[in-house]
Amino acid sequence: MNGMNDHLHVKNETTFNIPIVINNTVASSGITLLALWNTLADKNYQVEWPKDRLRPLLEGSVIALYTKQGHGEIELSTGEVIQLEGSTVIFLHPTTIRSYRCKGLIWEVFLMEFIPNGAINLIYDHLITLTNNEFFHREMTDIVELFQKTESTYRHLATASLTKTIYHWLALSKVSEQDKNLKKVQEVITQIHLNMTKKWTVKEMAEIAECTEQHLRKMFLKYTQQSPKEYYLNTRLTASKSLIKYKNYTVNQVASEFNFYDAFHFSKAFKNKFGFPPSKTKK
Repeated sequence: MNGMNDHLHVKNETTFNIPIVINNTVASSGITLLALWNTLADKNYQVEWPKDRLRPLLEGSVIALYTKQGHGEIELSTGEVIQLEGSTVIFLHPTTIRSYRCKGLIWEVFLMEFIPNGAINLIYDHLITLTNNEFFHREMTDIVELFQKTESTYRHLATASLTKTIYHWLALSKVSEQDKNLKKVQEVITQIHLNMTKKWTVKEMAEIAECTEQHLRKMFLKYTQQSPKEYYLNTRLTASKSLIKYKNYTVNQVASEFNFYDAFHFSKAFKNKFGFPPSKTKK
């Protein structure tokens, strides 16, 4: 075990495994939050329950895993294995988890454990795909910043905001079950996150969705407010920022890893998105 040793929730095998909330429960009208973690894992990261879990398993609590980017895998006590790619969330009973691990280059995941206070109609063991991942990136960033303030009022506000986000995820799961076009976009998004280092073309994406390139562009703009190319580019840039910041990748390494033409073109795209060059990324 390495990394942080204070207030651990599970074993820590990554250089970026931050407990946002731990050992200090915070309640809102919808949930009592027990723990919130933000982890950026690599291929060596694997957690087995209950062996690697340092807190007792609570029968009445809920585990939610929101994958921001990359690809993870979770195995349930039934033997079922669920793939967790970027822009997805899943709700689980903690006693049904056997293990989870990073599968692929990186896996950035928010793990939250909470006890429902009201009648939240949770859907367990069902992967929910979120098309507008940039929106939820910002929401989670805002929530984390609120939790990091010292005043208790902000922590309660953060928990209330997280409750709203959970309801938003559940609402999207209902829509996705009925919308065939949204399912097609979700299938493309899944493949992009599973294969971030692949050099995708819009034609290949359209083949996955079984539609024309023009129709795919219309669907992506409707559900993600981005074109397929923009979504693919932003996915790679977000991953590259994490690798530079937390895994000490060089500009040349990420440019090569994510199939940019060269380091210059990568740096230009990076600055256009984040407003500063990759060399200014804070460690």
